Amino acid sequence: MPTAPNVNETNAAYDGWYVNVDRLFFANGLRDPWREATVSADGLGRSSTPWQPIVEGDGFHCSDLLTGNAEVDSTIATVQADGLAAMAAWLEG
Repeated sequence: MPTAPNVNETNAAYDGWYVNVDRLFFANGLRDPWREATVSADGLGRSSTPWQPIVEGDGFHCSDLLTGNAEVDSTIATVQADGLAAMAAWLEG
């Protein structure tokens, strides 16, 4: 049985919600039960930037990873398009 993760150690290493790494795209679903553990948590007030975009769709956990979901949920299509646009901008330099 694996040991439980050391959350405090991980947060100390990566600054928790305030992680500061360039070219990091946050795709969060408003119906994701894990949303409160993300940079989209209620009350956090974290701002999206070109180097760390935060995009929210109406999806649930990982629903934005399946490209077919964009056909039935326009908010997921937006998350996917914004992710591709951000990565293209990063590659352009």
